[in-house]
Amino acid sequence: MLPQQIIAITPPAFGDTGEALHIAHLLRLGIGRVHIRKPDATVEELEALIRSIPRELRSRCVLSHHIALVRRWELGGVHLSVADWSTLRERPTDALRPEQIVGISCHSVAELEHLPFRPDYAYVSPVAASISKPDYGNDSPWTPELRRAVTARFPFPLIALGGVGEANAQGFIEEGFAGVALLGYFASQQLHELTERVQKLCAPTLLLCGGIDPTAEAGVTADMQHAARLGVRAYSIVTALTCQDAVAFTRLTAVADTDLIEAVRALRRQSPPQVAKIGLIASLHQLRLLVREIRALFPACRIVWDPILRTSSGADLLSDASRESLLEVAELVDIILPNHYESRQLFGESIPGEWAERTATTVIAKSASSTEEEVTDRAYLADGRLIESTAPRLGEDRHGTGCLYATTLCAALARGEDYQEALHAAQRATMHYRLGRGQEAPVRRLPLGRRMFVTHATTTAEILEQTDLVLRQGLADIVELRMKDAPWETFLHTARETLALCHAYDIPLLINDRVDIALLTGADGVHLGQRDMPPTEARRLLGDYALIGLTCNSAEDLATARTLPIDYVGIGPFRFTSTKKKLAPILGLEGYHALQLHAFPLPAYAIGSVSPQDIPDLYALGLYGVAMSSSLIHAARIAADDRP
Repeated sequence: MLPQQIIAITPPAFGDTGEALHIAHLLRLGIGRVHIRKPDATVEELEALIRSIPRELRSRCVLSHHIALVRRWELGGVHLSVADWSTLRERPTDALRPEQIVGISCHSVAELEHLPFRPDYAYVSPVAASISKPDYGNDSPWTPELRRAVTARFPFPLIALGGVGEANAQGFIEEGFAGVALLGYFASQQLHELTERVQKLCAPTLLLCGGIDPTAEAGVTADMQHAARLGVRAYSIVTALTCQDAVAFTRLTAVADTDLIEAVRALRRQSPPQVAKIGLIASLHQLRLLVREIRALFPACRIVWDPILRTSSGADLLSDASRESLLEVAELVDIILPNHYESRQLFGESIPGEWAERTATTVIAKSASSTEEEVTDRAYLADGRLIESTAPRLGEDRHGTGCLYATTLCAALARGEDYQEALHAAQRATMHYRLGRGQEAPVRRLPLGRRMFVTHATTTAEILEQTDLVLRQGLADIVELRMKDAPWETFLHTARETLALCHAYDIPLLINDRVDIALLTGADGVHLGQRDMPPTEARRLLGDYALIGLTCNSAEDLATARTLPIDYVGIGPFRFTSTKKKLAPILGLEGYHALQLHAFPLPAYAIGSVSPQDIPDLYALGLYGVAMSSSLIHAARIAADDRP
C-alpha cells in the first residue's frame, strides 16, 4: 500500500513530550493525514499542540469536533463523530473555509444511508477484531462481502478503521477502501521506530520464483537477500534444486507439480505481492502452472518472466523448447526480460516491439545494443512506446548478474516507479556488482550542502526540537550531531532519532568524532578532528558512500588533507567559541584570505561562531560553506513566528 492511503489517529491522551514532532515526522514520511483526537483535552491544550505543528503541515491534519479551532488554525478539516453529525441538518460549510474537509465516523450501513450531508470521507468501523481491545470487533457485521459491496456503492471515500494493522491493511485497500485509519498504532514510538514501521507497512512486496543455487550467488536465495537490501518484502517459491557454481552446471531437479501448487496456495492469507518474478524453471509446463496459480490467487499482480535459457557457465536450459512454444508461454505473462542471447532465441533478428503490441506483453531487452563504451537496454511497451536506458560498460558479467538485474527492476516496479526509473535502478545495481562490490544495493549518497547546522543542545529532546526548527525554516542543508560529553548510550539513541528526522527532510546527517556511532546508525558520514580516528581508517570502515570531513586549523593541515580520502574540510575557528575546550588560533577573515581557498581542491567550511551575516564575505574568500550552531537556532526562532 502507499503511505498516502494511511491516516494516523493520535492517542487520546497527551504523551510526555514531542507529540507535535511525531505528527510532523509522520506527515513528512508521506502519511496521508493525521487525525488529532483528544476527547478530554481543553481548548488551550489543543491550541498548544496545534501551535507546535509546522504551519505548512497543518493542512494535512484534521481535528475532532472543534470546528472553530479548525478554521482559526487553518487545519485541513474537521472530523465528526456520530454524536456530532447526527445533530446536524446540513454540512457545516459556513463555519469552515472552502478548502477544509469534513469527515465522519459510521458504524453501520444504515448510518451511511442516513447521513444529513455528503462528507469528504467516512470511517467505517470496526472492520475487524481489534488488535488492542479484547472482544472489540469480534462480532463485526463488516464481512469481506459486505465491505466490498459498500465500498462500491457509496460515492465518497470510505476508510477502514478498527482491527487494522500491518498484516491486513493491504487487504482492505484491495477490497475498495480508499485508505486505512490506524488508531494508536504509532503511539509510544521513537522517530526511528516510526520510520521503520511506516516503511514496513508500505513496503512493496515481491513473489520470487526460481531455483536454489548452492553458492547463493544466483537464484531465489540471492534474490531474497537483494530484496531485503532494497527494503522490499518478499515471498519465495522454489521451482528446482540445482548443482552449479560460477564455472559449471551439473544437474537440475524439478519440484513436483503438486508441491509447486501447494507452495503458491500457501500464500493465500498473505498480503498480495505487486510483482511476481519467475526465474529458472524446469519446463514450460512449470511456467504455465505457476502463472495459472498466481493469476488465480493474486489477480492484480504483474508477472515478470526472466527466461533463463542458458546458465552463466554456458549450460543450456529448456533446450527442447521451440521458438513458437517459448513465444506462446511468453504471452501469458506481463513482462519478459530476455538478455541478448535470449532475445535472439525468441525473436531472431526481428524487433520485439510489434510482438509486444500484438500480445500486450512488455519486452525489456537487456543489452539490446552495446559498444565498447556503453550498453543500452530497451523496453518495448504493450502500448507501442519504446523506452531506452544507457549505462557505461563497466566490469564483466558474473554469476548472478541476471538475477540481480531482474530483482532490482521488479522491486522498482513494485514501488510504483516507471519503466525509465526501473531500468536505471537495475543498471546501477548490476554495475555495482560487476565492479566487484558484491550484490549490494548502491547507497544513495545525499548531497553535501553548503549550510551546516551543528547541534548545540545536550539532551535528545532539545536536539530534536532545535534541529527540526532549523530544518523547518530551511536554514540548513546538512546537519552535524555533536555531543562531546554525552554517555555512549545517549549519543547512540540521539543519533538514531536525529537521523530519522534529517532523512524526513532529505538532509544528510554527520556524526561528530564517533565513527562507531555512524556505523551503528547508518548515518551519512562523520566529521573528524585532528586527534580523532585517522580518515583513512574511517573510510575503510564506512565505505565509499560515506561523507567524511576533517577539521583543519592551518596551511599545514590543509596540505595534509589533500592526500586523505575525505570529502570536505572544516577550517577554523573563525571567531572565539565557547564550545571548544582547546581552541586553535583564531583565523578571522584575514586568516582565510591567507589560505588561498579558491585554489583548494576540496569544499571548505568556515567553523567557529559563524553567523548568517558572515556568509557573503566568507563565500567571497573561497569558502564552500559555513557551519553554524546557536546563530542558526536564533535565526530559526525569529523566522518561526507562528501566530495564526
